[in-house]
Parts: sequence; structure tokens; C-alpha cells
Amino acid sequence: MSSTTRFLEVEVSTQTRACIDRLMAHYCSSIDNGDLDCWPGFFADDCTYRILTRADFEAGRDFGIWFCNTRGMLQDRVSSIRSVNVFEPHVYRHVLGPTEIVSVDDGLINCETSYMVVRTGYEGTMIVFSAGRYVDTVVVEAGRALLRERTVVTDSCRYDTLVALPI
Repeated sequence: MSSTTRFLEVEVSTQTRACIDRLMAHYCSSIDNGDLDCWPGFFADDCTYRILTRADFEAGRDFGIWFCNTRGMLQDRVSSIRSVNVFEPHVYRHVLGPTEIVSVDDGLINCETSYMVVRTGYEGTMIVFSAGRYVDTVVVEAGRALLRERTVVTDSCRYDTLVALPI
């Protein structure tokens, strides 16, 4: 694929675009504002969520920092965050770029969104924790966009701490 065709955006309806934009905003808001119990609800029942480094993604590897392949696994992860995992208190703040619709195939919308996450620790120290892109497959059901697959592709292969919260 040439670099020219790579950036030709596929057209979707205004309603579908609005559903996807709401999904992206609400997804990040739930994480940033500590409402993790809502986070699994942004995924279809049959879903995949993974966090991979750019090197792993480009090498075609499926498993990396996180891997969940059902909404139930996402709910279990939230339960662990709430009751089992021990980590330094911190919050995230996402900054998103515009979502590019890459393709539409049989009701599945493939798109990419650049992101940056700033992590603020308990003492107020802020760092750019992660930057990269979301590589998503989205389905719209009953006027609501849901993630069928989200691959978080991090630009860096290094983290200064455990990735405790979803990105």
C-alpha cells in the first residue's frame, strides 16, 4: 500500500462517526475519572483487548503487556485493580488525536486513533506515561459503537512501572 492510499479516509455516515467519537471520548473519560467499572461496557461481549509495543505489533505478535479476549476477562481485570493489585496511587489523562476510519468490512469498522497518556502520581508529579495509537475494530449496535478489538500499540517498549490501569 502506498503512503498516499494509506491516508485516504473511508467515509461513514455522520451518525456512525458520532457514535465512534462518543466511544473514544467516553472510553478515555471512564479511565481518567476512575470509573473503571464502566470500562468493560465499551467492548462487545466477544472482544479482544491487548497492549503491545510497536516492535511486537510490527512483528505480528499477539501477546504483550496485557491480553484479554472476553468482556468477562476485562471485568475480572477491573476487579483485580480494585481489590487485589497493589500499586502507587495515580491517575491518567488521555489526549486523543482524530480517529481515522481505515476500512469498513461487513459491518466492522477498522480505525486508528493516536493517543498520549499523562500519568499524575499521588504527590502531583506528571510524566508522559504512554504514547502510541489505538488500532480498533468497532461495531455499531443499536446506535452505539462498541470495541470488538482494541490493540493499544505503544511507541515505547519501556515502562517505568507496572501498567496497572488500562490505557
